[in-house]
Amino acid sequence: MPNPYSNQPKIRLWSGSSDSLSRDYAADLFQPWRPEDGLRIRPASWAAEGFREIIDIEDGFSVVIGDIQHLEDTMLQRRGQTPLNFHFRLTGNSAIEIEGEEPMLVHQQSLVLLLSPDGIKKSERFFGGEHEQSVTICCQPEFILRRFHADEMMLPKSLKACLDGEADQPIFTSATLSVQMASAVRAMISNEFEKDLRRVHVEAKALELLVLSLAALSAIEQRAESGIAPIAERDINRVERVREMLDEQFLDPPTITRLAREVGVNEAKLMHLFKQHVGETIFNYAQRLKMEQAKKLLETTDVSVTEIAFDVGYEYSSNFTTAFRRHFGVTPRAARDAART
Repeated sequence: MPNPYSNQPKIRLWSGSSDSLSRDYAADLFQPWRPEDGLRIRPASWAAEGFREIIDIEDGFSVVIGDIQHLEDTMLQRRGQTPLNFHFRLTGNSAIEIEGEEPMLVHQQSLVLLLSPDGIKKSERFFGGEHEQSVTICCQPEFILRRFHADEMMLPKSLKACLDGEADQPIFTSATLSVQMASAVRAMISNEFEKDLRRVHVEAKALELLVLSLAALSAIEQRAESGIAPIAERDINRVERVREMLDEQFLDPPTITRLAREVGVNEAKLMHLFKQHVGETIFNYAQRLKMEQAKKLLETTDVSVTEIAFDVGYEYSSNFTTAFRRHFGVTPRAARDAART
């Protein structure tokens, strides 16, 4: 039987060999993409269910959207290639093993920059029970240079060897997903647009993610050069626990006093750690979640603005309108009208 992916150039930037792709995935019966724009695939094994969508935006720039429920432990193997992978993991944990290197964990709520040089064996172990929601942006170095030529000196130094064509060792750098990154990933996974609008939506969000990731990686390097010590693993776990609590209770967020008591640090240290690790204050983080929820309700329901204001924690709709306009630049009613037209 012929390999169904052998004539699909859009998949090669992500998967490399079409043989390995056809072993692990099958074409989904439901295809939200036109053949020239993208391809939806599903796990071939009973050990996982869900989908990945591969979208070829332009030469040297592809996007892979994943929403996979892993039912059993599985190992997927690939051969390294030259594209850079910017991987945005919203939920689910896994481990990447590159030939000659120690296994590297990919945590939920993380951004990973990965380069595995051409021909190096690469494996990813997915754990049973994990629900993986992710976006991977695959870029050839030429694409990065073409798009960011004028600002090349502002790009992360960790990319320099790759962009200069001198990368002969794996690159693995990670950072925490910002709220903006997480919001873009969610929007891409739940994309309800069709045809041209669907493709343009993915392209816009992918470029947004690429810019945000380059800025985040540059900021990490700048902090390191200025002598700011990286956060200890124990403190990272504390911040992630706080973030989980805020994600679950953002409509009525816990006080900083309660959060600090929950993770066993004083309030000042918690605020400092959170800002350093996440990139924004605890208040701004919770506020963004509220505004994103309000925007979703405005766009997908007929609930009144007053009711939505109350649902996201505002006693007065006028205060909600002011906060929404400050955050998005438009009023709640304008946002609803724009979504419907």
